[in-house]
Amino acid sequence: MPILPSGDRLPKIDSTAFVSHQATIVGNVEIGARASVWPGAVIRGDQASVRIGESTCVQDSVVIHAHTKDNPTIIGNFTIIGTASVVHGVYIGDNTNIGDGCVIFDGATLGEGVMLAPGSIVPAHVVIPPRSMNSGAPAAQIREVSREEVSKHTTRAETIAQVFQKLRKWQVGP
Repeated sequence: MPILPSGDRLPKIDSTAFVSHQATIVGNVEIGARASVWPGAVIRGDQASVRIGESTCVQDSVVIHAHTKDNPTIIGNFTIIGTASVVHGVYIGDNTNIGDGCVIFDGATLGEGVMLAPGSIVPAHVVIPPRSMNSGAPAAQIREVSREEVSKHTTRAETIAQVFQKLRKWQVGP
């Protein structure tokens, strides 16, 4: 897997995290315990930092970038970022579920327990309140998310982390 420096910054990946050999991690990036980064994902901390929390799942072909110095990307714990999503310079709270193919632009904030429907677009600097389901382009709140749904999502993120702990042991190659 390409793990590349940017200037004097080298990615820091927890020893319990799973990073696919087909993922690319560049620069000022920290990946937390039991997190998983799937094939084709690109995580770039070349201009500002990227922090990915514990038991967070970055699925296939996700692009995460922080491209202005004053706008890092911070992703909480037990968050799932669906396939082919693009995340630029945002704050994403714990226990958040981002559907496949979403785009989240600079300065947006997603609160704890947010669910974002597949294909949704969150414009720059928009704040999405905690425990809300959002959908559309631009994303709009369609309902509240129950505590039970957040709990089920956390369990799903934990299950994915456990599966990838097993896969880490089987991964071969450099």
